[in-house]
Amino acid sequence: MSTVPAYRMVKRRWRSVAFDGTGARLYGGRWNSRGRAATYAAGSEALAILEILVHLDRTSVLPSYTVFELALPQDEVEWLPHEPLPSNWQDSPAPRETAVIGDDWLARGEALALALPSVVVPSERAFLLNPFHPVYGEVVAEAVERETSLDHRLLSPSPGGTA
Repeated sequence: MSTVPAYRMVKRRWRSVAFDGTGARLYGGRWNSRGRAATYAAGSEALAILEILVHLDRTSVLPSYTVFELALPQDEVEWLPHEPLPSNWQDSPAPRETAVIGDDWLARGEALALALPSVVVPSERAFLLNPFHPVYGEVVAEAVERETSLDHRLLSPSPGGTA
Protein backbone atom coordinates (compact mmCIF):
# COMPACT_ATOMS: atom_id res chain seq x y z
CA MET A 1 0.00 0.00 0.00
CA SER A 2 1.39 3.41 -0.98
CA THR A 3 1.48 6.04 1.72
CA VAL A 4 1.84 9.79 1.97
CA PRO A 5 4.09 11.07 4.78
CA ALA A 6 2.63 13.61 7.20
CA TYR A 7 4.11 15.30 10.25
CA ARG A 8 2.43 16.68 13.35
CA MET A 9 4.35 18.87 15.77
CA VAL A 10 2.96 19.31 19.29
CA LYS A 11 4.16 20.41 22.69
CA ARG A 12 5.65 17.45 24.52
CA ARG A 13 3.20 17.88 27.39
CA TRP A 14 0.30 17.29 24.94
CA ARG A 15 1.82 14.24 23.19
CA SER A 16 -0.72 11.85 24.75
CA VAL A 17 -3.62 13.80 23.21
CA ALA A 18 -1.85 14.89 20.02
CA PHE A 19 -4.41 13.14 17.82
CA ASP A 20 -7.71 13.52 19.67
CA GLY A 21 -8.82 16.60 17.69
CA THR A 22 -9.67 18.57 20.83
CA GLY A 23 -7.55 21.65 20.10
CA ALA A 24 -9.19 22.21 16.72
CA ARG A 25 -12.62 21.46 18.20
CA LEU A 26 -12.19 23.96 21.03
CA TYR A 27 -10.58 26.79 19.07
CA GLY A 28 -11.24 26.15 15.40
CA GLY A 29 -8.61 26.62 12.74
CA ARG A 30 -8.14 27.82 9.20
CA TRP A 31 -9.87 24.73 7.80
CA ASN A 32 -12.40 23.92 10.55
CA SER A 33 -14.91 25.76 12.71
CA ARG A 34 -14.96 25.73 16.48
CA GLY A 35 -16.94 22.68 17.55
CA ARG A 36 -15.57 20.41 14.77
CA ALA A 37 -12.85 17.99 15.83
CA ALA A 38 -9.93 17.75 13.40
CA THR A 39 -6.19 17.21 13.43
CA TYR A 40 -3.70 19.24 11.43
CA ALA A 41 -0.47 17.88 9.94
CA ALA A 42 2.10 18.98 7.37
CA GLY A 43 3.65 17.33 4.34
CA SER A 44 7.20 17.62 5.69
CA GLU A 45 8.88 18.02 9.04
CA ALA A 46 10.25 21.40 7.92
CA LEU A 47 6.76 22.63 7.06
CA ALA A 48 5.45 21.37 10.41
CA ILE A 49 8.13 23.48 12.12
CA LEU A 50 7.29 26.55 10.01
CA GLU A 51 3.57 26.13 10.73
CA ILE A 52 4.38 26.28 14.46
CA LEU A 53 6.90 29.14 14.12
CA VAL A 54 4.40 31.51 12.52
CA HIS A 55 2.16 31.23 15.59
CA LEU A 56 4.82 31.70 18.28
CA ASP A 57 5.68 34.93 20.03
CA ARG A 58 8.92 33.41 21.33
CA THR A 59 10.98 30.84 19.50
CA SER A 60 12.59 29.85 22.81
CA VAL A 61 9.66 27.47 23.40
CA LEU A 62 10.44 25.37 20.30
CA PRO A 63 12.55 22.82 22.21
CA SER A 64 9.40 21.91 24.15
CA TYR A 65 7.87 20.46 20.95
CA THR A 66 8.04 16.95 19.53
CA VAL A 67 7.12 15.68 16.07
CA PHE A 68 5.11 12.65 15.00
CA GLU A 69 5.52 11.05 11.59
CA LEU A 70 2.43 9.45 10.07
CA ALA A 71 1.96 7.27 7.01
CA LEU A 72 -1.35 8.23 5.39
CA PRO A 73 -2.76 5.61 3.01
CA GLN A 74 -2.60 7.28 -0.40
CA ASP A 75 -6.10 6.14 -1.35
CA GLU A 76 -7.46 7.85 1.80
CA VAL A 77 -6.10 11.31 0.89
CA GLU A 78 -8.24 13.76 -1.05
CA TRP A 79 -6.21 16.46 -2.81
CA LEU A 80 -7.77 19.91 -3.00
CA PRO A 81 -6.43 21.96 -5.91
CA HIS A 82 -5.65 25.67 -5.54
CA GLU A 83 -8.25 26.73 -8.11
CA PRO A 84 -11.47 26.49 -6.09
CA LEU A 85 -10.01 28.32 -3.08
CA PRO A 86 -11.46 31.73 -2.24
CA SER A 87 -9.17 34.65 -3.09
CA ASN A 88 -8.77 35.46 0.61
CA TRP A 89 -7.78 31.94 1.72
CA GLN A 90 -4.37 33.13 2.98
CA ASP A 91 -5.72 36.04 5.06
CA SER A 92 -4.98 36.31 8.75
CA PRO A 93 -7.08 35.79 10.68
CA ALA A 94 -8.41 32.96 8.58
CA PRO A 95 -11.61 33.78 6.70
CA ARG A 96 -14.83 31.91 7.40
CA GLU A 97 -14.82 30.57 3.82
CA THR A 98 -11.85 28.27 4.47
CA ALA A 99 -13.47 26.78 7.58
CA VAL A 100 -16.59 26.04 5.51
CA ILE A 101 -14.45 24.07 3.03
CA GLY A 102 -12.99 21.95 5.82
CA ASP A 103 -16.29 21.59 7.69
CA ASP A 104 -18.05 20.35 4.55
CA TRP A 105 -15.25 17.88 3.89
CA LEU A 106 -15.29 16.61 7.50
CA ALA A 107 -19.08 16.18 7.36
CA ARG A 108 -18.81 14.01 4.24
CA GLY A 109 -16.38 11.66 6.02
CA GLU A 110 -15.22 10.12 2.76
CA ALA A 111 -11.44 10.31 3.26
CA LEU A 112 -8.98 10.24 6.12
CA ALA A 113 -7.11 13.36 5.02
CA LEU A 114 -7.69 16.47 2.96
CA ALA A 115 -4.47 17.77 1.40
CA LEU A 116 -4.54 21.55 1.26
CA PRO A 117 -2.05 24.20 0.22
CA SER A 118 -0.11 25.55 3.18
CA VAL A 119 -0.60 29.24 3.89
CA VAL A 120 3.03 29.46 5.02
CA VAL A 121 4.43 27.79 1.88
CA PRO A 122 1.59 27.55 -0.69
CA SER A 123 3.50 25.16 -2.96
CA GLU A 124 3.58 22.62 -0.11
CA ARG A 125 0.71 20.69 1.45
CA ALA A 126 -0.84 20.67 4.86
CA PHE A 127 -3.34 18.01 5.87
CA LEU A 128 -6.66 18.18 7.66
CA LEU A 129 -7.28 14.78 9.26
CA ASN A 130 -10.70 13.45 10.18
CA PRO A 131 -10.49 11.80 13.64
CA PHE A 132 -13.80 10.01 13.00
CA HIS A 133 -12.67 8.25 9.81
CA PRO A 134 -12.54 4.42 10.14
CA VAL A 135 -8.76 4.14 9.50
CA TYR A 136 -7.77 7.13 11.67
CA GLY A 137 -7.12 5.07 14.80
CA GLU A 138 -4.93 2.61 12.93
CA VAL A 139 -2.88 5.36 11.27
CA VAL A 140 -2.42 7.22 14.56
CA ALA A 141 -1.48 4.01 16.41
CA GLU A 142 1.37 3.54 13.93
CA ALA A 143 2.60 7.15 14.20
CA VAL A 144 6.26 7.41 15.14
CA GLU A 145 7.33 10.08 17.60
CA ARG A 146 10.67 11.54 16.57
CA GLU A 147 13.03 13.77 18.43
CA THR A 148 13.48 16.98 16.58
CA SER A 149 16.76 18.82 16.84
CA LEU A 150 16.50 22.37 15.60
CA ASP A 151 19.32 24.62 14.52
CA HIS A 152 19.95 27.10 17.33
CA ARG A 153 19.65 29.97 14.84
CA LEU A 154 15.91 29.27 14.63
CA LEU A 155 15.66 29.74 18.37
CA SER A 156 17.32 33.12 18.79
CA PRO A 157 18.16 36.14 16.66
CA SER A 158 21.58 36.07 15.09
CA PRO A 159 23.78 38.97 16.23
CA GLY A 160 25.08 40.83 13.24
CA GLY A 161 22.95 38.74 10.89
CA THR A 162 22.76 39.69 7.23
CA ALA A 163 19.13 38.94 6.48
